[in-house]
Amino acid sequence: MTLFNYEHVSIEESGEILVDLSDYGFELEPVYYSKGLSDTPDMQLRQSVAEKLASVRDELPSLNFKIWDGWRPREVQHNLYLKYWKDLKAQNPDWTEDQLRVQVGTFVTIATDPNRIPIHSTGGAVDLTLIDESGAELDMGTGFDHFGPEAAALHYEQLEGTEIIRENRRLLREALTKADFRFDDDEWWHFDYGNQIWAVALDKPNAIYGEVKKE
Repeated sequence: MTLFNYEHVSIEESGEILVDLSDYGFELEPVYYSKGLSDTPDMQLRQSVAEKLASVRDELPSLNFKIWDGWRPREVQHNLYLKYWKDLKAQNPDWTEDQLRVQVGTFVTIATDPNRIPIHSTGGAVDLTLIDESGAELDMGTGFDHFGPEAAALHYEQLEGTEIIRENRRLLREALTKADFRFDDDEWWHFDYGNQIWAVALDKPNAIYGEVKKE
């Protein structure tokens, strides 16, 4: 996840509720629950985000969204950060703490900084892909949470022999950016609406979603 310096962006909280994504007809696959990083399979997003996704889906003939993650409390964010740090350290035992911090931070926001709201904790960030009528995922070149250069949104734009991947990524990206979502440079599956990083990327005067904390 590209590290915008987004902490300075003001938030004019809309007060929108989180809604249950099982009410919208999406295919849901709570990946972090299945990996033991979250204690619930429930998936939620801010109401406007869910409604926007449903509207976009309805304009895509014979396709639906498979959603892997939406609102994520800091506890789950922290679990994910630690897991990626551990995995990366095992793969690169000679890396320094600074090297690990930079690489982990490219894809996972640190959860322990009180001055930085993890964008998934706002309910305005979503990880998803497209599936066909049979439920099969369209070929996007990598799977979800592939932390490498191939995950970059535009990685396949200039590569020969990857026309299907390129067109599938474009379809997803263009459909959502048309609906005022921000796409992520480093993760083709990640999109934002209403949060601080969205405000920075799309030159909005302020964010409309702050952190939603677990009760």
